[in-house]
Amino acid sequence: MDTGNGILEIMRAENEDIAKQRGAMEKKHPNHGGWFREGELIEIRGSLFKITNIKPTKLTLKLQRRG
Repeated sequence: MDTGNGILEIMRAENEDIAKQRGAMEKKHPNHGGWFREGELIEIRGSLFKITNIKPTKLTLKLQRRG
């Protein structure tokens, strides 16, 4: 999750309910931006990317072929 402070906070939901943990994180960071997940496809300025890695201050993208 983008905390809104230039940091990505990692959520590792294993045994805990995902919705409960997500709600707690959103409460902790009221100015948050988007939620991201590895393997997710996103489009930026007409180009398609796959999220390959998420670190606290870095989101790594790989350009994907169209069609």
